[in-house]
Amino acid sequence: MLKPNFGQTSFLFDALKSGKIDLYPEFTGTVVTSLVKPSAKQTAEIKQGADSYPIANALLKKQGLTLLSPMKYNNTYALVVRQSTAKRYGLKTIADLNKLPNATAGFDLEFSGRADGYAGIKQQYGLNLKVNSLDASLRYQALSQDHVDVTDGYSTDSQIAQYKLLALQDPKHVFATYRGAPMMKASWAKQHPAIVKRLNRLAGKITETDMQQMNYDVNVKKQSAASVAKHYLTTHHLLEAKQ
Repeated sequence: MLKPNFGQTSFLFDALKSGKIDLYPEFTGTVVTSLVKPSAKQTAEIKQGADSYPIANALLKKQGLTLLSPMKYNNTYALVVRQSTAKRYGLKTIADLNKLPNATAGFDLEFSGRADGYAGIKQQYGLNLKVNSLDASLRYQALSQDHVDVTDGYSTDSQIAQYKLLALQDPKHVFATYRGAPMMKASWAKQHPAIVKRLNRLAGKITETDMQQMNYDVNVKKQSAASVAKHYLTTHHLLEAKQ
């Protein structure tokens, strides 16, 4: 049985450990920042760009849990620009924003002060943007209407596809890695190898562009999440044929 919008991360995690639910999709970044306690060495490795998945999985195993191999997309913070701006100034990475003359940014207030937000980006990439605080619900509209040159968002946001925008690359790994993966008790995984096998077919699949488009189909085109997911699985030959 599938239960959508079941609760926040901590509630889901406790429900999984207590056996109230059997599995749910979690982000590798959420595991290492909110659900387990990495060592100082592990934390430093993650900040330097190390894959958080093996660290997250190793720490979860100590609690009798397992995180299956993650999908490809990384649902993390992103700095977003118009594709026309990117083409005009040759923007591909966050560092390239230094090519923009008198660039104006519209950031959510929380993002502006976070170490893994603009504060960290400014330090690591030497940016000097003119920053305006924007409500999160207005930032993409402001960007698409040329009121600002760059805004913050998440790399899988449907608005990136909707407004034909570009999420800039973060080669210095200021933004943590958030790759989605099914999480369950290790004992449950052993008892249900067929389900684990099917779920593992998603490992390394579903790119950020795929997620942007699927979110667009649901949020903008108002298609059901189930039909959008089934279309992806069918077109990528990930559904087993019925006997």
